[in-house]
This record gives sequence, structure tokens and C-alpha cells, in this order.
Amino acid sequence: MRYLGNKTKLIPFILETVQRLGVQPGVACDPFAGTASVSAALKLKGWQVHAGDLMSTSYALQVARVAIDRVPRFSGDLLPVGALQAGRSISYPKLLAWLSAQESAGFFSENFTLDGEPGRKRGRMYFSPENGRRIDAVRGLIETWSDEARLNPTQRQLLIATLIEAADRVANTTGVYASFVKTLQPNARRDLELRPIAPTSRGRDSGPSTAFRGEAAELLKTVGPVDLVYLDPPYNGRQYPGYYHIPELLALGWADPPELRGKTGLIPDHDLRSDWCRKNKATGALERVLDAADGRHFLLSYNDEGLLGHDQIEAALRARGIAETYRCTDRAHRRYRSDADGPDRHYARDGVKERLYYVQCR
Repeated sequence: MRYLGNKTKLIPFILETVQRLGVQPGVACDPFAGTASVSAALKLKGWQVHAGDLMSTSYALQVARVAIDRVPRFSGDLLPVGALQAGRSISYPKLLAWLSAQESAGFFSENFTLDGEPGRKRGRMYFSPENGRRIDAVRGLIETWSDEARLNPTQRQLLIATLIEAADRVANTTGVYASFVKTLQPNARRDLELRPIAPTSRGRDSGPSTAFRGEAAELLKTVGPVDLVYLDPPYNGRQYPGYYHIPELLALGWADPPELRGKTGLIPDHDLRSDWCRKNKATGALERVLDAADGRHFLLSYNDEGLLGHDQIEAALRARGIAETYRCTDRAHRRYRSDADGPDRHYARDGVKERLYYVQCR
């Protein structure tokens, strides 16, 4: 999934740094998990990972990629009579193939495609009308099956994560959902296709990994002592609820339809706004997280254009850990661009540096 701050391309750098510092696999906490790419990479290396994030979008991806060790099977009773022999189970890929062919107009297609009623505040061209109806059908079935106890919580989140990724591939955007393109792009003309997400296998000697939705400090207090605290907080003023309100809506569902606002159909998000994205509150956010954490090793990933300065981060980590163990290493990489330079936006540079700050604690 296209996501601000996604560390997929930087995973080798992160894993190499952990290895170079001599930090051996144990229990890790990743309270700003995002798409869960780093959590999954750590789990693959033998770590037991407790992942978390404030966004429900992230929670679904955490369950799919981190908390699950193997792909579940589903009840054949989910499908209509005649689609499968009664009583038999159905595989995840076969269920997705059937779901991908379903269509049903509803709340989503009315509000995020050109399918809406004339004269009402519709016409948000985030998806083609056909894909909007497919999203309505799939998300509606997930909700119905959950209400009828035909899906367990893990199966529910796996299907939600699968839908979020499928929708992102055909979204008529430039990478974030702060706006939509005024004509359908080639990717948005393709049919919605639900593709399996591969869970990450657990190491032989590691315990079960978990997923969490909530504040970072709350997760860190809950999990208690860990070997590695990996922090990847937001680094600029872009609030994720406004840039990813549609994936968040897919994660939450619309059994009780939210009141949408504005040209882009924003959902209520006051409880999702982060102090890390406010310059006058970012320092306090860092201090609260460090105070809540009980880890032997701290690793903080932060962009060199972030609201927090290099000296601020260094001082906070030296004060929290064994000062002489403090290290900082960086890696240049290409900037994420949601659009091209133009009259209303001009990127200062194409490249940025991702810094990894480290300190060991007693």
C-alpha cells in the first residue's frame, strides 16, 4: 500500500543497523507500525513483535502481516447455496476470487464515485462507479458475516486489510487521499481485485506477535519490558486521518454511516490527530513515549526534514539511556512525491535522509 513514511525500501538499512549494533532477536515493540512492513521484517528475523498504531487501517494490516502466523481457512457457508458443497471450508484465495466479482450500490459508491444522486454533495471521483459498487459489496458482506458470527475477529481483519490494499491499487489518486484526480487514471479503470496477503511465519523460538490500536505510550505501558523499542513516528505536519480517510473508512465500515465533510468526504477524526504532527507538541510527544517505554535498546527512525531537530532527539535519547552508547546513522533515499512540482507546490529537493538514532538503556 502507498503510505506516507512507509519504510519498505529502507528495511535492509534498518535490519543492517540492528545487526551492526549487536542487538539479538528477542521481543520488540513497534508502536507506530503504519503498514506493518518493519514489524513483519523483524518477525521474519525471529523477533516476537508487538505492533501498534492509532489508525484502524494500520491495525488491520498488523493483524494480516504480523499477528497471524498462517493463512486461515473460511467456512464454506459464507457462499450462497450451490457455490460450494455445504459444510466444506473454502480457502482464502478462492473466497477472494468470489468476493471480487460481487457488486452492490450503497453508501460508499454514492459518496466516493460519480454514482451519487444528482443535486447532492456527490461526485467525488476517488473510484470508478463499478469499483465503488464492488467495495460496497465486499465491505457489506464482511460486516454481515461478522454480525452473524461467521467470521472470527482475525478473519475479519484479514479480509478488511485485503480490501484496503485492493482499493488502494485502483484508487484515482496520486498516492494519498487528500484529493482525487479529475479524470480516471489507467489504474482506476482496472477492476477491483482482492489479492491474498501473505502472513509472516513465526520463528521457532519466538512467542506470538500481537496487533494493537491506540496511542503509542499506551501500548508501551501494556507490553512492559522488551528487548527493542523501534519508534517510527510521524515527522511532519501532515495528519494521517486527512490523508488516509478512505482506507480508515474501509477499516471502520459504515454500518452506522459517519457524517462526511468537505469536498473530499472527510470522516470524524479528532481522536486520531497526533501531537507528533504539531511543532509545538512534538517534543512533549517524544518525551511521553520515552517515559512509557521499558526497553533495553531504543531505535528511532526520523527524517532529516522533521519537526524535531537532530539536537533535540540526541539530547532526549542520551538523557533516557546510557549516554556513551548513543549512535546516529543515516541513509539517503528518494523523496516520496504525491504529485509533481507545480504552481501550488514545489519540493525543495528530491532526496532526503532517514536517520536511525540508537541508545541502550540499563
